[in-house]
Order: sequence, then structure tokens, then C-alpha cells
Amino acid sequence: MALKRIYISRHGYRANWLPEPHPPNPTGIDSDPPLAPHGVDQAKQLAAYLTSLPDNEKPQFILSSPFYRCVETGRPIAEMLSLSIALERGVGEWYKKNRKIIPEPADYNRLRSFFNNVLVEESFWPRDDTVGVIPNLSGESEEEIFQRAEEFWVKFIPVFESRFPEFENVLIITHAATKIALGLSLLKLKGVRDYLDDNKTTLRAGACSLDLYRRAGLNWELKMNGNCDFLTEGEEMNWNFHSGFEAGSDEDIKARKEEERKKKLKKQELAEKAEDESVRETTPVTELASGDIDIPEEEYKDFYITIDIPMIGKTQDFEESNSLETPRSKNNIIKPSAHFQLTELDNDNPLIKLSNNSNIGGSNELGGNNDSLNNLSVIDGKIYQTDWKKLVGTDLIFDDYGALIGQVNEHLLCNEHVKIVPRESNKVKEEAEDDEDLLERDDESKTQHETQTQFLKKAIKTAKKKSTA
Repeated sequence: MALKRIYISRHGYRANWLPEPHPPNPTGIDSDPPLAPHGVDQAKQLAAYLTSLPDNEKPQFILSSPFYRCVETGRPIAEMLSLSIALERGVGEWYKKNRKIIPEPADYNRLRSFFNNVLVEESFWPRDDTVGVIPNLSGESEEEIFQRAEEFWVKFIPVFESRFPEFENVLIITHAATKIALGLSLLKLKGVRDYLDDNKTTLRAGACSLDLYRRAGLNWELKMNGNCDFLTEGEEMNWNFHSGFEAGSDEDIKARKEEERKKKLKKQELAEKAEDESVRETTPVTELASGDIDIPEEEYKDFYITIDIPMIGKTQDFEESNSLETPRSKNNIIKPSAHFQLTELDNDNPLIKLSNNSNIGGSNELGGNNDSLNNLSVIDGKIYQTDWKKLVGTDLIFDDYGALIGQVNEHLLCNEHVKIVPRESNKVKEEAEDDEDLLERDDESKTQHETQTQFLKKAIKTAKKKSTA
């Protein structure tokens, strides 16, 4: 047998990405931080995802960069899959040539005091000599890291297949820059800034993201690009060579913080402008000019509700199907990247819509081969009318740290007997005062919709009146 699947993951969220003070580096090596608690959680979520794969798709061997954060990311995976981690210099971090300190990662002896139960014996896979590809300790240019990745594949694949002919799937845990270089070189592209297609799609490299490459004859195909669907917070800290900074460097973090500061400032300016315009619309100009009117600060109160969406079908394990390209399972799942919309809550029957919630992995995998089917794809993009229901008892809301932040006394229940069905109709003129049963749009290029609920028709009529007032 030969290698069929290569998984490449970036390490989880680093401790030094959080505000200071930062914990000391466990190994005492410069630029060798541990994971933040959030990064440890990400590693466990990645481990749970890999464990949930069909047996013939699970990693059978784990290769890790020797830097602490990568081995720490691999620990829950090794424990859950009953595997051990081999250290490999060829997939180590990328450092620019002009960097003041270019650290050499820890060896087996130093790391064994932290990860003794998951590391292989050094004689089983020597860190420096098995493949024999070592990053330049004087730093690397973008061209040189790509060349390092190309050389790694040329040497690694025959060595691995020779030593482990029974293994078909391998997981490599590395860093953002190396993950990208390894992926693009495996796809036989020309450099680390190459795009995957004419749409300028890049390889995604968020914290704890996962790529999957599947063998296709003499070539490899990308089947999963930076998948983060299994992470509760979705994609975080994505990086690529177009950013101009080393991934996770002080410059990278500073640039991200500055971008976030500008976004918050822009948001604040827009909010202040909207508030100012609102006051001017409702206050006589003479009062504004004289300063006789005080602009009150609005008071806000958190209001928690639960919303029951339709549950479709049943959970189904992959063994129930005989297809050669079977999904892993069928479940009712709401992805972190899903969009949820609802109308104003002061209505008797708010409308809700769940969208961007198709099959898991669909947005990250190329070629359309999903690992799991989501039953909720059936209601993706559909609009449901809801009814208010009083809860029997009270639901309590806790944050991630276990602190009580609120309670729920009411919830919204979808009324599946009310159907809101879009359909095509001919171009007609809009009439704001029209009481016809059909809602029509004056738009030559767009499909026109109608609903069968009185609530929606009344709501749209009210909105039209406000806009023409």
C-alpha cells in the first residue's frame, strides 16, 4: 500500500496572542510559547473531529514540528487515536533572514519532560536525520521555504512508504507558513504566493485549521482547505504570505490590533452619526441650535430567548450506507458560520431564517466530497413563522467560564403549518395602498416573491408607508 491521504494542520491558538502578561516558554527557548487555554480547547476539538472519521480515513501516524505549540496541539489527538508523535525538523517554523533571533527547537530529551506519554522513541524517528531536511538557521526567504517544502516531499514520501507500507493516512502538525508551503508544493504550484484558482483562492491557515490532500495517480488533490467547521469559534488568526509579516509575530499581532481598533472606531463613528441624525429628525432646529434640548443616553437591557427550529430526519452513521463515497454521518447541526435572521421581536409572530448552513465541510472542501450530511440543509434559506410560548420553569444562561449571565422565560416555536412559499410572477408596478393577496416587485432582473401569511403582508405594507412618509 501507499499513502492515500495527507492531513496538514496548523497548531492551536498561542498564549502570546493574548494580552500581556504572557506565561514563560516551557522549554526556555525563544519564540517557543505554549498554547493558550483556548488553543488547548481547539486541539481537543480537532482531535474529536479526527476521531469521528471513518476508520479507513483516520490518521495512522502523527508527524509534528518540534516546537512546543505543535506537539501540544498533537497531544489530545495522539491520546484519542492511541498514536504517538514523531518530531520532524523538515516541517518546522519559518523565520525570515533579517530576524534577530532564529531559535532551534527542542529535541526529544527536552520535550519528553512535558510529553513523555505521547512521543515516540528517538531511535524510531530521529528528529534531524530520518528525512534530513532542516530549515536554514540563518533564516529563509519565501523562495527557500518553498524549496524546503519541495525537498521534504521528495524525501519524506518514499521514506515513509518504505518504513510503513501498511499506513495510508498521515497527519502533519506544523505552522501557518510551512503549512502553506507544504500544500502548494504538493499541488505542484510555483511558490508560496500562488493562488489555487483564477478567483485568487488562497490556502487557509487559521489556528488549528485542517487541510486534506488525497492521492490521484501521480498527483495530489486538495479536498479540504483550512477546515475550521469543527471549532466552536470557527476560523481565527488566518494568515498568508500576502500579509507581509511572520505568522503570529509581534508585527502580525500589532497589525491585527490596529485593524481591529480602526474597525471599532469606524463603527463608533457610524453609530454616533446615526444617533445624531435621529435626534435632528425629531427635534426642532431652534432647540438644537439654542442647546435647550438634552440628548438622553439610551438604556439597554439584555433579553434572552430560545428559538426552536425544525429538526429534520434522524442521526445516521456512515455504516448504514453501502456507497463507496459515503458521508460519515447525518446530523442536525448548526455550523459556526451559519447565518440566522429574525424579524422584530415585538411582533406576535416573528419570522426566522437559517442560511449558509449546508453540509459540513462544504465551504472548505474542494470537489464537493463532504464528510458529513447535515439534515438541516433541508431548511437552509427557508423562512418560518414562529409563535411565542411561555416556558414551564426557567432556562439559565451561563458564559464559557460558568458564570450566570441571564435567564430565559419565553421561547419562539416554529409553526410548520404556515408555509411561506416564494414563486415567480410577471413584472408589475408596486402600489403602496394595494390590498391584493399578491405581493409584487417592480424589478425586471430579479425573481419576485409572495407569501401567504397576513403578518408578512401587513409588515411590508407598514414599511412601505414609513418609507414614503
